[in-house]
Amino acid sequence: MSLLRPLSALGRAAAGGGGGRAPSLRPSTPSILATTAHAQHPALAIAHRSKHSATQVNRLFNKNPARYRLMKKQGLLSTPPPVPDRTYPPIFRPTFLRDGWSAPPPPEVEVPEYPFKVARTGGKPFGAVGYLPVYRDVRIHGTKHTTIIRNVAGDVPAFLNELRAVLKLPLGKKGVLTSTSTGAHGGGEAGRGVNANNPIRIRSGGAIEVNGDRAREVKKWLAGLGF
Repeated sequence: MSLLRPLSALGRAAAGGGGGRAPSLRPSTPSILATTAHAQHPALAIAHRSKHSATQVNRLFNKNPARYRLMKKQGLLSTPPPVPDRTYPPIFRPTFLRDGWSAPPPPEVEVPEYPFKVARTGGKPFGAVGYLPVYRDVRIHGTKHTTIIRNVAGDVPAFLNELRAVLKLPLGKKGVLTSTSTGAHGGGEAGRGVNANNPIRIRSGGAIEVNGDRAREVKKWLAGLGF
């Protein structure tokens, strides 16, 4: 019998202490990996994941129901401004076609002078009356619906107050968003679009955007005023 043994067998015997298999030293948790990486590269930034999601943090700390009840009891909650009342009642009852077109008021109906004006679309053949510039906008794969109102001139704040009164819209936590509105971290708040907390914004081109699909209500209101 040969007294020579393979070198691989000798290595296994020395490592395992008598033929046993050497245990594998593998880190089992991300913290060990992060600690090792930090020891090798001290300048490496380590990101620790929180055990709570952003929604849970908002629910536990920022919008906790018990905290809200206590603040309301102590009178620490700021009450939002009420929705204004309508200033200009409708002057006639419009009729709409299936494509959204409505006829202007007849000549015998007197249209009052408003501080704002909404011009209909132009460029129609034979001088025909255009449409009210109210459009639906759908984004984010059909999950975000907004209403766009164009061609608004004159006193825009008066128009917005009347719009809020018709649609029963709150003023919003940040008021009326504009193209220069900024968020808590310096980002463009208006660029994120309108939502339930901030339902109105003025776009850079002057168009007014409203949260939700309110096109039918806006058209009925504008046509009833005589636009």
